[in-house]
Amino acid sequence: MAEADENKENDPALPTAEQIAAWQALSKEQRWALREREGARLFAEAAEAHRAGNIDAALLGYGKALLLNPKIPDVYNNMGVALRVQGKLAAAVACYKRSLSLRPGYASVYSNMGNALREMGKLDASVSSHETAIKLTPDNAEAHYNLGLALRDLGQVERTMECFDAALSMNPDHVECHWDRALTRLLMGDYKAGFAEYDWRWKLLRSPPRGYSEPQWDGSDFKGKTLLIHQEQGFGDMIQFARYLPMVKARGGTVVVEVHPELSRLFSAMDGPDKVVNRGAPLPRFDLFIPTITLARIFETDAETIPAETPYIKAPEMETLRLPPGLDGQSRIGIAWAGRPTHKNDSNRSCALTHFIDLASVPGVNIFSLQKGPREADIIEHGCAALIANLGPRLNDFADTAAILEQLDLVITVDTAVAHLAGALGKEVWVALPFAPDWRWLLETEKSPWYPTMRLFRQDSPGDWDGVFADILRALQDRMRDAVAALTPEAPTPNALTPKTGDG
Repeated sequence: MAEADENKENDPALPTAEQIAAWQALSKEQRWALREREGARLFAEAAEAHRAGNIDAALLGYGKALLLNPKIPDVYNNMGVALRVQGKLAAAVACYKRSLSLRPGYASVYSNMGNALREMGKLDASVSSHETAIKLTPDNAEAHYNLGLALRDLGQVERTMECFDAALSMNPDHVECHWDRALTRLLMGDYKAGFAEYDWRWKLLRSPPRGYSEPQWDGSDFKGKTLLIHQEQGFGDMIQFARYLPMVKARGGTVVVEVHPELSRLFSAMDGPDKVVNRGAPLPRFDLFIPTITLARIFETDAETIPAETPYIKAPEMETLRLPPGLDGQSRIGIAWAGRPTHKNDSNRSCALTHFIDLASVPGVNIFSLQKGPREADIIEHGCAALIANLGPRLNDFADTAAILEQLDLVITVDTAVAHLAGALGKEVWVALPFAPDWRWLLETEKSPWYPTMRLFRQDSPGDWDGVFADILRALQDRMRDAVAALTPEAPTPNALTPKTGDG
């Protein structure tokens, strides 16, 4: 015990007896002034750590500052910003509310709170918060832009465009706003204007252009030259825009396509590419280049001119990936419930495996999981190993997945690359979509102009996966009922001329 007391006395983090006596000798006003100064110092240190990207240190410092002085509104605002970076959205909103209780007319805090509420799916509250920010600072381009994002998530795209136009009238070089206006135009089906503005993506900090010295292809004839079509964005994007490759080939010489390694075998079997190169591997010499998604602008794509004929991708023949033969009246259905965790919108587009489990209760259904990655473990976790055949370990790339898809009767998936691949193969595919979908799925319609064999099932309200899968279950039951009816021989129609037999 004596040793513990000695350590306590020597701990520099604890006040000495002299310091305690000096503190007690101060007046109340003097004590408060000291607390304010020390709180301000700790806040400044925490803000510096925040700017340096050390979020944990920043939050620790903000907390210390508030212990000394809980009346600094900027500390709460900064804490909210830091907590939002960590995905702790409820705590962030609480900080913003505390900041506003100390300084009610702080427009930027309303904007920050609106952004956090939007990420939480509380869209009406988000819109209200952003509208308050605009009332306080009507000439703030960022406030109009943020309101537009929340309105788009609510499906109010006309108002969204008004907000984006207002923001750009105040700040014509607002890169993020141009980018989101392009996405909104595409969501509305205004493809020509959307793909024209889509080139603003190269001014985003997160997607710098490649910086090739060769010129970008303008769509003209390139006979005798080599064109590089370089990879961009995700697997699904590359599969969706692969439809343009035969059109490119028709205009020129040698076509080199750069893809993710997981897509290499699939693209090598396509019409159009002369050579397929993996992203990260050395590139061959080329004369011209074009980013993959820019092909939509080059070919002046609109709703009527989308090259939507399927299949435009071929599945390889693979005896090692043959599924067991099905029985009459049975349907083989592939499912995928989660996309890549690194996708910006994955928490919105992916769902729990539990939503798919009821589909296994439909008579005549055999379910095969096409899920890859950490979420494969959901099958065991939810006791579904006997209900759902896990094909994930057999799928080494998208050529393997295509070979499996060709053997299925139906694919049911969330918004993943599997949806694009099934559509590109011309397979029947049902896609479960969030309330605020990606631009390529448009709004309200059950049809996709990109994939004729696709059916879209949409949330009626944010987060309502239960409603989506209730619709999918009913559709599957109807489908299986029709399949059984088609196999059942019809009873012969009685012939009125056939004489009766028996008594009477």
